[in-house]
Amino acid sequence: QLPGIRDNNKFGVGGRGSFSARVAGSVEHPSIDARLDAEDLLFESEHEGAAHLEAATHGDELHISGGTKLEHAEMQLDGTIQMHSPYPAQMHVHLAQADIDPVLRTYLKGRLTGHSAVEGDIQMQGPLSSPNQWSVQADLSRLAVELDNVKVANDGPIRFSVIDGSLNLERLHLAGDQTNFTASGLVQLNRERQLDLSANGNFNLSLLQNFSQEILATGSAKVSARITGTLSKPLLQGRMDVEHGGVAFVNLPNALSDINGTVLLNRDRLEIENLTAKSGGGQLNIKGYLNYGRYVEFNFTAQGQDVRLRYPPGMSSTTNADLRFFGTSAGATLAGDLLVTKFGVSQGFNFASMASLNGIGGIPIPPESPLNRVKFDVHIVSTPDLRMNNNLIRVSGEADLRLRGTAAKPILLGRVNVQEGDIYFNGSKYRLERGDIILANPVKMNPAFDLSATTRVRDYDIEIRFTGTASELKTTYRSEPPLPESDIIALLALGRTQEESARLNGSQSAFTQEASNAILGQAINATVSSRVQKLFGVSRIKIDPQAPGTETSTSRGPQVTIEQQVSNQLTVTYIQDVAQATQQTIQGEYNVTRNISLVAVRDQNGVFAFDIRIRQRKK
Repeated sequence: QLPGIRDNNKFGVGGRGSFSARVAGSVEHPSIDARLDAEDLLFESEHEGAAHLEAATHGDELHISGGTKLEHAEMQLDGTIQMHSPYPAQMHVHLAQADIDPVLRTYLKGRLTGHSAVEGDIQMQGPLSSPNQWSVQADLSRLAVELDNVKVANDGPIRFSVIDGSLNLERLHLAGDQTNFTASGLVQLNRERQLDLSANGNFNLSLLQNFSQEILATGSAKVSARITGTLSKPLLQGRMDVEHGGVAFVNLPNALSDINGTVLLNRDRLEIENLTAKSGGGQLNIKGYLNYGRYVEFNFTAQGQDVRLRYPPGMSSTTNADLRFFGTSAGATLAGDLLVTKFGVSQGFNFASMASLNGIGGIPIPPESPLNRVKFDVHIVSTPDLRMNNNLIRVSGEADLRLRGTAAKPILLGRVNVQEGDIYFNGSKYRLERGDIILANPVKMNPAFDLSATTRVRDYDIEIRFTGTASELKTTYRSEPPLPESDIIALLALGRTQEESARLNGSQSAFTQEASNAILGQAINATVSSRVQKLFGVSRIKIDPQAPGTETSTSRGPQVTIEQQVSNQLTVTYIQDVAQATQQTIQGEYNVTRNISLVAVRDQNGVFAFDIRIRQRKK
């Protein structure tokens, strides 16, 4: 019983063995007749089959023969050994469908994704007393391997020989998925272990995934290189042309696609001659170098135009970039400048959620991840009067930010200044008069707000101010003519003050009913607005189950408001009283400048009116 034999803790063999031997004659001229059988062989815990070996003398010559009955392979051995010093020997090994999965799986650490096979003949001869004087001649008719779902097989015979301690690779031509290359040259197997190899052809870039599980690569590269140096320190000289490549790093929001260019290989230095790529729909130009001698050192620069970045989740920005990525294998830094030319926020984005981010996309990053060793020092600025538009908010402003932290946990510091804009909330339009968003917390993303918005409800001009952080936001109200804060809130929610509602309805329960109707209106608007907007392109639609009466009528009933943003300057609003078909109001507002607008109204009585509104900001 063989419990298992392991070579340097790398490759394990196990199984059951039996033998028989008969030895007669003299020490100088023995007569040997022996047999060795092995059953239930295990290679790295993988069941393979059985093997046998026979040895018998004929005069001064020992004849050896044997074979295997393995599950995925067949091997035959035949040879002779001269029974006098230095015991010269000749061996011939024939391989047919030999499965080398257990060997490759041990050294490739799970990268083997399919069966491997070897077929061919190997001739060996030399003295048993001096193994380093053996010579080997191999002629393989088949070699097939699948690494990371990339199938590679030989195209034509593979020939190599080992003579006087040197491996001579005479012919090697491999082909597969976007892979086709040839190699030849010498490898010294003595103490110096010198290399002199040449390689030419194409290879699949997905083989780069063998270096890190966090890399996803596609495309192909054309290589023409010469390899010198030693086995422990190889030196490359040549070039690599990348065609339509793609590289993505797990957990990073953007990937590189359509990579094209030339990379020069100069001994222990990799230098990018010219390399272009696309990221986020924009164009990147990449330059730089990588030293991989005693230690890894790199310095890359990237200049991008119109690169779109979707981070944090719910935000989208288009930027022009001038970045530098430098460092060593122990740590790296991404530094440079970003100019934001476009910016957008999704309808459901929650600023407060930014405070709880614990990594890229809010996904916790393991401590051993390489992203923890990548630091940020990026200056982010926006174009003047940068606009942000969606169906709930239309504002313009400018930003001056600094991206710090690590790739696993980025931090934004700086200020965003809101110059003007419109926000739609609860079916009403609020105009942002001024505002600042300050990010000063170096530990977590928790922006502080100082925003002021105004709206007009009936004859009241109302100002709402938001101050505090995203996690502790405070709201204050002010109106002209002055009203108590509770009346302002009732006016915004219901269209009437508490006193007016009590006078009209005569009880507190009626006021509660109005609040219920307001909540119902919000639910209807959230459902109907999104569907109508998709069908007809309407900017905003509001359905009020119990709208307040007009100046000439105190009746209450359902009311529909439809607003269309024709352009950045022109807004058209249509209001229809469902209970009375003649009660229609049409309003158009044209923004001449940021502070001057023209308003034309046709009210429910058919009366036309024109207003000029001038806004002034005073501190």
